[in-house]
Amino acid sequence: MTSISRRDFLKISSAALLGISASKFIPMQADEPYFTAPLIWNGSRKFKRMAFTYDDCYLLNKMQDLEVLLNEYPEFKVTFFPVGSKLLNLEEQDSGIWKRLVKKGHEIGYHTFDHVNLGVMSPATALMDYDKWYGALTQVLGTEYNVRFVRPPYDIISYTMDVLCQERGLVATLFSIGGGGEPDIVTRAIQKGKGGDIIQMHIRTQDYNSSLQVYPWLRENNWELVTMSQLYDDYLREQVNSADCDVDAGMSLTRTCVE
Repeated sequence: MTSISRRDFLKISSAALLGISASKFIPMQADEPYFTAPLIWNGSRKFKRMAFTYDDCYLLNKMQDLEVLLNEYPEFKVTFFPVGSKLLNLEEQDSGIWKRLVKKGHEIGYHTFDHVNLGVMSPATALMDYDKWYGALTQVLGTEYNVRFVRPPYDIISYTMDVLCQERGLVATLFSIGGGGEPDIVTRAIQKGKGGDIIQMHIRTQDYNSSLQVYPWLRENNWELVTMSQLYDDYLREQVNSADCDVDAGMSLTRTCVE
């Protein structure tokens, strides 16, 4: 399937999900407008795919362990939401770690520079924080990178994040299954999951052990682990599809069904 360009991605996000994100997920606040930027909790339920996401990325040894595990499952692709300080710190300890992960097809999203609640920042401060984080990302990758997603620290949706998403073209990313807890409990939750589920993990021993335990089951049961970009592109195509549109039309989908 042809991927959606960044231009069309942003256009479809606004057209297809503005109403959904505003009315379905966020209650009206007395002093704030609805959250109007794209917001996703899960992807399309039509495909046997899940998106595993790993937040924070504090521990180098667990990052390295997960990289080794993912090498055993080259068909699995995941999304990392590292804080900016750890982008730099882990790069100092293991030069090239982020380049390796991106080269292998994994994705990176924004999670603030120092894991601060975006809701306590002003919009201007949040924009500066994102730019600082993005500077760290380009430093460790050695090139520009197309960032599409933000996972808010503490999973808090706020007006400031709404502005940030709109100004920087980001999709707010929550989750449908939380990965915290004992590995047996997490594994059972994932085994009961549905297509399109977004799994929130962290880079820590407990969540690495959950991954180690559930990955073989996912492969044996023909589940796909995909990046947030693939999950979200599938979701956008489903949201804008209609009786007059071909869901497999690739780029023409944006012209036929949206414009």
